[in-house]
Amino acid sequence: MVVLAIVVWYNLPVRANDNPKGTEDCAVCHEEHVKAFLMTRHAVLDSKGLSKKANADFSCVGCHGDPSKHIEAGGGKGTMFSFSKADPSLKKSKQCLACHSDNHGRFFSSQHAKAAMDCTSCHSIHNTKGSGNKATCTGCHADIASKFSLNERHRLKEGILECTTCHNPHEAAGRERLGGFKDETCFKCHTDKQGPFVFEHGASKFEGCHVCHDPHGSPNRHMLAFQNVSDLCYSCHAMQPTFHSRFNKDTRCTNCHSSIHGSNLSNVFIK
Repeated sequence: MVVLAIVVWYNLPVRANDNPKGTEDCAVCHEEHVKAFLMTRHAVLDSKGLSKKANADFSCVGCHGDPSKHIEAGGGKGTMFSFSKADPSLKKSKQCLACHSDNHGRFFSSQHAKAAMDCTSCHSIHNTKGSGNKATCTGCHADIASKFSLNERHRLKEGILECTTCHNPHEAAGRERLGGFKDETCFKCHTDKQGPFVFEHGASKFEGCHVCHDPHGSPNRHMLAFQNVSDLCYSCHAMQPTFHSRFNKDTRCTNCHSSIHGSNLSNVFIK
């Protein structure tokens, strides 16, 4: 019934009324924005009671504040909070976190916040159709996005994964850098590589999965950092037993050391 009422209202002429905090007053000048807003999740899907929390009652005031001075001045910049580029990023994010602190309370510790980005850098509040987090991320991370066109990659293009499957853009990035014990993100899917094992591979345990794999994509099989497996192994294991001297770069170390992620039987990862 709520959705139906909004859809019906959406097609009616918008007029001002005696309530200075209602969307009708804003629509006198900003009708296009108001109609778009009334079809967004903020207005339609108030499942967590955000309007009550902000005392907004589905109106523009929840984010922009009391428009009384703005109306009295006949509009104009500087008469109310407008989330403009000139507004401090900290102030814009604080306005959003007035409602969203339960889910994103650690945003200010994130790399995005430290880079002076605010919520509106990625989110368009009046837009009824989101572009998806993949498209949002690639706007800045084009170098990473290009890796998903390589032959060995995680399946973002197919819609199986999204950037947020591994990364939380609203929190500190430490866990997603995949170093040491922070490779838990990988183990959400690759549970067979997690262990614990009696004999752990130090590379994965202390440096993380990324020391051998490029998690975004690689031209090499299994998203390895090197084309030849031997080159990858020799990048750490420069000293070898004498009987390895006959091996060359075409030798696949994993032909023998097959349990390379960890073993319960062999300290040199031979099953």
